[in-house]
Amino acid sequence: MREFCPGRRSVEKINSAAAFRQWVSSGFIRKWVIIGIFIGIIAGVGSLALYYAIALSTRYILTGITGFTPPGTALEGQGPVYILGTYRYWLLPLSTTLGGLVSGLLVYGLAPEAEGHGTDAAIEAFHYRKGYIRKRIPAVKLVASAITIGSGGSAGREGPVAQIAAGFGSFIADIFGLDDRDRRIAVAAGIGAGIGSIFMAPLGGALLSTEVLYKRDFEVDALVPSIIASATGYAIFGYFFNYRPLFSIQQTTVGFYHPESLILYTLVGIITGLCGIFYVVTFYGLKKQFVRLKIPKYFKPAIGGLGVGLIAMAFPQVVGLSYGWLQLIFYGGTSQFTEFAIMPLGIIIVLIFMKIIATSLSIGSGGSGGVYAPGIVIGGFIGAAIWLVFHPLMPYLSIADVVIVSMISFFGGVSKAPISIIIMGTEMTGGYALFLPLMLATVISYFISGSKYSIYRAQVLDRAHSPAHQQEYEKPLMDYIKVSEAMASDISTLDAGTTLEEAIRLMKQLRTKGAVVLSVNEIMSFVSMDEAVKSAGTPGLRLRDVATRAVKTISSEQSAHDVFNLLTTEKLELLVVLEKRNETEQIVGVIGLQEIAKAYNEKIRSLALETERNEL
Repeated sequence: MREFCPGRRSVEKINSAAAFRQWVSSGFIRKWVIIGIFIGIIAGVGSLALYYAIALSTRYILTGITGFTPPGTALEGQGPVYILGTYRYWLLPLSTTLGGLVSGLLVYGLAPEAEGHGTDAAIEAFHYRKGYIRKRIPAVKLVASAITIGSGGSAGREGPVAQIAAGFGSFIADIFGLDDRDRRIAVAAGIGAGIGSIFMAPLGGALLSTEVLYKRDFEVDALVPSIIASATGYAIFGYFFNYRPLFSIQQTTVGFYHPESLILYTLVGIITGLCGIFYVVTFYGLKKQFVRLKIPKYFKPAIGGLGVGLIAMAFPQVVGLSYGWLQLIFYGGTSQFTEFAIMPLGIIIVLIFMKIIATSLSIGSGGSGGVYAPGIVIGGFIGAAIWLVFHPLMPYLSIADVVIVSMISFFGGVSKAPISIIIMGTEMTGGYALFLPLMLATVISYFISGSKYSIYRAQVLDRAHSPAHQQEYEKPLMDYIKVSEAMASDISTLDAGTTLEEAIRLMKQLRTKGAVVLSVNEIMSFVSMDEAVKSAGTPGLRLRDVATRAVKTISSEQSAHDVFNLLTTEKLELLVVLEKRNETEQIVGVIGLQEIAKAYNEKIRSLALETERNEL
């Protein structure tokens, strides 16, 4: 009869769970298929939760207070006709200020890491926090972002979803006991899954997770997990919207058919690159001013919201995501505008700057939201303005052509992720007909804005500059110091039969600190001036009698690191340095730990001075 043990079943469950975790982690494909699917499920569900939370918040805060309902995209059921109607525009500041206040209280009271644009926070966690994201952050980010955007704040939903899915990636890495490297990959996969699902762009989202971490590099190890997670998230989110692209565009009017239009697309790249610089400078300039503001952090998003509301009284197009205004442009306009059915040129130009300022106020003040959606809208407005100017010269180009290229090139430049943004743009708009103009304009915008002007400040230049890969790329400083730079060259060579008195006289005459002792042209040892002087009191002594330190040779082209390894492993004090001259090796100096230390300190000082000059 088996003895009953109340704890036996619990122990068996624990052992089974541990065995499952070990089984998952034991194979690369198995690990990332299972974990990628888990991350993708959360990304898809999180995207749905944020989407409906924003809709709910908009209905009860923005529309409830002001009566204003912004246009949506085709994905949200927006048709080609939108009537602005009458609304209580004077209450817009109340709505946006209230949203900023509630968001600030939530974020700074529960999870300060959730402030600002979430993608940057996830990038920072990847590089500097070993992939750790606190468990409460995804929930706080979701609620705070829904309130910020739903009350009229100018922000996007991609950053919040990226941080939500990345946070779950960090959480699931802990569940499966993954190391720091795999935790970072899980976080990167979360970024791709979140963005790829909510923007209905699974391939672009997966690529973005590998590209957005750096300004000039890719996190290639994250590509396969990101593809699995992004595809899973897209399958879940897209199911509720029949897998339609974010924007509806008539494909018969979009395409590249006129090579001469590349001149205009080159101009688009130049203008979006310059506007991208203005966007980054304005965003971080206002953010810096909010940091300096001597009031509690809780209230700063409310002040930013007030600024947005004041702008929105005259320009309601800056409110919320603003995607609906781009959709109307793609449709060809609204029922209350001109023959081109879009806003007048002057209004569009003003809107470019107003949207930049509104976004900087909403997010730079500490409000919660992403910068992708505002960037796409700003780029779209730039494209509409360019089309209006050049349409008489190139009537064969549709407004959708120029707007699509402009919005992708703008954000591809400021995000430093041109390849993935190009792919995302084609997925969001439903086709690759403009692929060549997209590549041209985006690359131009990317190079004009330069690596200095990135909307994601947590990005690093490449893998070699990331703490995540420090051990892989770190090269000891001594590897950069050649033996010829560190050696003591003030030595001479003397025959082993030379008397000490004669050796001392010769070393004084040659002004050397020591001599390499040779016996039948072979290196025997090394003797310093001090050693020779101490032993000189005994008559008849020769160098072979006092030069007892064993030495080995090393090439002048080798590194100080090689010297250090040889001295420590062979337990030597000095090495004789040889240099090849005229097909023969000649003694040119000696090197020991003292010489290495001196050269090492000089190298550090020179690097410090170089850094100071670069900063100036």
